[in-house]
Amino acid sequence: MADWRTRSLWLSRKPYEPAPPLDGDLDVDIVIVGGGFTGLWTAIHLKHADPSVDVAVLEQCVAGYGASGRNGGFAMTMVGRNLHDLARKVGPARARATRLAMRDTLREMAGFVRDEGIDADLTRPGLLTVSNGPEQDERIRQDLEASQRLGLDDLRYLSGPECRALVAGERIRCGHFEEEALLLDPAALTRGLRDAAVRLGVRVFESTPVHTLALPGTHVLARTPGGDVRADRALLATNAYAHAVPALRRWLFTIVASIIVTEPLTGEQWKRAGWAGGAGVEDKRIMPHFHRPTPDGRILWGGRDAPFAPGGPDPRQDRSPQVFRRLEETFRWTFPQLDDVRIDHGWCGPVAGTVNCFAHAGRLGRGRRVVYALGYAGHGVGPSHLTAKIVRDLLLDRESELLELPMAAKRPVPLPPGPLRGLVLNGSQRVLQRADDGDRGPLTGLALRFLQ
Repeated sequence: MADWRTRSLWLSRKPYEPAPPLDGDLDVDIVIVGGGFTGLWTAIHLKHADPSVDVAVLEQCVAGYGASGRNGGFAMTMVGRNLHDLARKVGPARARATRLAMRDTLREMAGFVRDEGIDADLTRPGLLTVSNGPEQDERIRQDLEASQRLGLDDLRYLSGPECRALVAGERIRCGHFEEEALLLDPAALTRGLRDAAVRLGVRVFESTPVHTLALPGTHVLARTPGGDVRADRALLATNAYAHAVPALRRWLFTIVASIIVTEPLTGEQWKRAGWAGGAGVEDKRIMPHFHRPTPDGRILWGGRDAPFAPGGPDPRQDRSPQVFRRLEETFRWTFPQLDDVRIDHGWCGPVAGTVNCFAHAGRLGRGRRVVYALGYAGHGVGPSHLTAKIVRDLLLDRESELLELPMAAKRPVPLPPGPLRGLVLNGSQRVLQRADDGDRGPLTGLALRFLQ
């Protein structure tokens, strides 16, 4: 992990000095394992709720090394696959409450970044969700109808020409636009959260892997190479890396998501791209593409293939030339007018998912001393802030309306055990990729009917 700067564009963009590792034993009230968005937001929420609580964060590499520093930098209101799917799975009242809570959380995030002076290149250009085919047209329609049924006013329908006035993708058929979404540099945000947490009195230790988390007697014991941390309570905020915990692995699967970035575009090339306003863009494929301008003038392009990682996160899967080539194919297909723009490089990262596509927070083991949060399915930049509030309330034994949201109230669906697990996940993924790529055989047709 010494080459962490190479793991994404974001991790290499700005100078960063990691915190020192743990050196010696430590006693705290709450120990947090994982220095990404969930762990650091939770530490901050805990200190805001009770400044006297003593919190330590243990990160195996550097803050943001995992998904928090490798994603596309979209902070969205999405919980679940989409608004239509959310309403179908949790009912209208809970879906509406979740959507409103996510709108609030994005505003709180933007305010926190501003007030703390975090240099995360945060903007609010909105999110354009587009269709590139008939099935995607239907998903656009379903989201708009769900928004109306729930009494929300945050999605605006755009015709093809209206979409193409925002970004000149000639194959865009229609879409909807949401103003609340943020774009940001996720690694810079993670590092800013680390510094904000330290200012509040949180102790952060990087290069500090936790080898075991035990429950001897009436406390939690986190064992690291540099010493043991004894705490009253613990949070496992490792997302895909929670695959190492058998009790969590039954709900969790890991896929490897990929992103490529272009070279910086010239002014004339940006004019051809027609990216008025700089909105983030995501399409309505089952395994979507997402793209956005970066602060240094590139186009970031991600999504499409996301191979299943049966053994959990593996640094050897952090580069995939074949997947990068398939991503470039769809970039060229969408922007044929940018045939002179070179793809500069790409990266991959582990993404944790659950069967119902919701992140989940809950308690683990005896004594209710260990809390976990996982499963953002690639859309965790925004929901991690809200989920961290749920985790705060679980750690402090506080009753709150947040515990009624699906991230806490809807239990994950367990995955099949043993070899059957890999067969189901690999088979499902192949069918979904074929459906997205235009195959209309019996299996893909069944998958489309199930997911629409």
